[in-house]
Amino acid sequence: MTAAEKEPLRANTQRPVAILVSKQRIVAANNGSSAYVLSLARCIAQGGFEVWLVQPSADLAGRTPILRFSDELDIFARHEILGMERVGRLAVALSPAVWWGFLTGGLKLMGRKLLGERGFLKDRPRPYSIALPWKPNEHGFVRALADQAGDRLGLVISDYVFATDAFVDVPAQTTKAVIMHDLFSRRDGKGADSVAVLDEASEIAMLSRADWVVAIQAEEREFVANACPEVEAILAPMPAAISAEPRPGEDRQLLFIGSDTAPNSVGLAWFFEHVWPLVMAEEPQTQLDVIGTVGRKFDTSSCPNVRFLGLVDDLAAHYQAAGILISPLTFGSGLKVKLVEALGQGKAIVATRVTLQGVEDICLEAVECQDDPQAMADAIIKLADNSHARAQLAEKALACAKAHFSAESVHAELSAKLAALFAN
Repeated sequence: MTAAEKEPLRANTQRPVAILVSKQRIVAANNGSSAYVLSLARCIAQGGFEVWLVQPSADLAGRTPILRFSDELDIFARHEILGMERVGRLAVALSPAVWWGFLTGGLKLMGRKLLGERGFLKDRPRPYSIALPWKPNEHGFVRALADQAGDRLGLVISDYVFATDAFVDVPAQTTKAVIMHDLFSRRDGKGADSVAVLDEASEIAMLSRADWVVAIQAEEREFVANACPEVEAILAPMPAAISAEPRPGEDRQLLFIGSDTAPNSVGLAWFFEHVWPLVMAEEPQTQLDVIGTVGRKFDTSSCPNVRFLGLVDDLAAHYQAAGILISPLTFGSGLKVKLVEALGQGKAIVATRVTLQGVEDICLEAVECQDDPQAMADAIIKLADNSHARAQLAEKALACAKAHFSAESVHAELSAKLAALFAN
């Protein structure tokens, strides 16, 4: 029996069903895009829906044959993944190709450690599963689950614009929404970005398939409103977990958090080349901790006073210790989740203007915003050993988070739209 043929899990026949269609790997709120999707799923569930997470892509497993899910995914009444079997908090790949990829990838990694970089040991990155063309069996997977929801199906949500292909698999009268995340056609990585390239006309056509488009920041909501006038453009930024008080942290302790994406790696490389040497020249005791998979891109021996910690179990402790959060992004789109999280944590933040894209009008006074390398270095040096100055900036950051990024405020528009569905 396939996953799509099973009976619904924990179904409550009194609640309408919202199907969230996603091809991204969501195991916890452990990266910006997953955290954003989970926050919207909670809002939809609180709006009265039984939310199903439907993942019609065996490619999202990559070379990881077993996925482990945190309790944050308990918000979903049902979770089905094409080509994987759910067993408690685990999902096990059914395809031998996934297990073979896991085995060969591990052997190549071991070989590189023993023999160094060799051509035959080179590891080829997995495709960006979110943007892969849809296959007939993926459409069939969505159709089967939509059929099981039957008359209770009231809302279908596309996670990223690429999943709007699934809209043909649900009844025409079903309300259809897309979580935009960011504008792919506006990404400007000068060829460095690791994700799909999408021209503006194609993106507008895909967005226009929806009844609602959920935008993460105001500039992109305005773009949708102008480019797709027949679509409801809803603003729903990432909510912040709000700290009880500002936290100035420790002197000369910096923190950067980021996954292995081009905006993070390019921005951090720019910082290491142009800003960090200036800081080291004036404050040689300053320490930078880099958390997340972005550290894979760097030669640790060439970055003085930098610790690449990878994924950590206790992010809260690192937030507590950090005196300054940095975000030296040089390109990107969407709302920068690292910014929202740092504001909510009540931290002093030094960031580029790109980091504030779409929220500059409400965040500029709460962040030390600098694009020039010397100016950014000067801002860091000014704050590094001045706990009073950090506390003042951290207080502004926390006030900004409370005013603009609480769950209640950021989800107000979406909650109203959900309530209107029930009224109709």
